[in-house]
Amino acid sequence: MRLFQGYLFSRPTLVEARLLSPSQASIVQLLNLVRSQAPTSEIEEALKKDAGLAFNLMRLINSAGLGLTREITSFRQAVLLLGLKKLFRWAALLLTVARSGGTPPAVGQTAVVRGRLMELLAREFMSPEQADQAFVIGVFSMLDQMLGMPLEPALDLLHLPDELAAALLRRDNAYGQLLTLAEACESSDDCRFDQAAQSLRLSSQQINLAHLQALAWADQMTQG
Repeated sequence: MRLFQGYLFSRPTLVEARLLSPSQASIVQLLNLVRSQAPTSEIEEALKKDAGLAFNLMRLINSAGLGLTREITSFRQAVLLLGLKKLFRWAALLLTVARSGGTPPAVGQTAVVRGRLMELLAREFMSPEQADQAFVIGVFSMLDQMLGMPLEPALDLLHLPDELAAALLRRDNAYGQLLTLAEACESSDDCRFDQAAQSLRLSSQQINLAHLQALAWADQMTQG
């Protein structure tokens, strides 16, 4: 017996792209700076132009339960303690809380659950760095709905590595299979669930536990 709970969200048909909101544009700029490992001073300058963005980034990092001995109060401190690669995942989370137009909160919540679920499952057979990548893929898999444009041009804004884009657009590689599994958990699609689970050699017990943990973690993120 499989028990899944979460946010069932019907994917709408997107007929036309809309312009990014100022906050979304700032986050996309931040993501590209972090991904390209720009100098810390350059990234700090981008954050200074959007105080709300900087505040939300610090709030997310400090609510993450990272076991830090003290609260992170500056971007420079965050870089020193986490590193740019880790910081990229928290910057990605910002897109889930950036509201634009008619984007409902359920979209961001589903993206967070999906990313965390993929990360937890990836830890079963991938390196910690690859698990971080799985988290980012899960969040970015709903980029079309968060930004209000088809997925491929939305991904083009971020200049992602080919491996990540392939997982998102074609469900290629293990990342793509994890994404398929996460989507099956949301829709209770037993056929896709079984196929993806067998392909990844994950048990129903592992997946159920990870899903419940992902739901709890997402609640912590949104209420923190």
